Amino acid sequence: MTTSNDKLTAAIKAAEDAAKVVVELKEQSRAEDLKTVKDLIARHGFLQKDLTPELKTRGAVKKVMAPRKTIGRRKTK
Repeated sequence: MTTSNDKLTAAIKAAEDAAKVVVELKEQSRAEDLKTVKDLIARHGFLQKDLTPELKTRGAVKKVMAPRKTIGRRKTK
């Protein structure tokens, strides 16, 4: 007879194993996709200037500043 702790331990181990498989498959898929992209670039003769607008940039995001609160002029007597 298995207790709930044994079932929990087995479930945690299964989840860890599944996470490892997912990471490995992502790495393999990324390598295959990169190879495909390199083949397409070579086939069509794309240059960096052709691809730059299509690539996601990793620079700083332009921050939108909140408008300044203006204080009205003081009226003098």
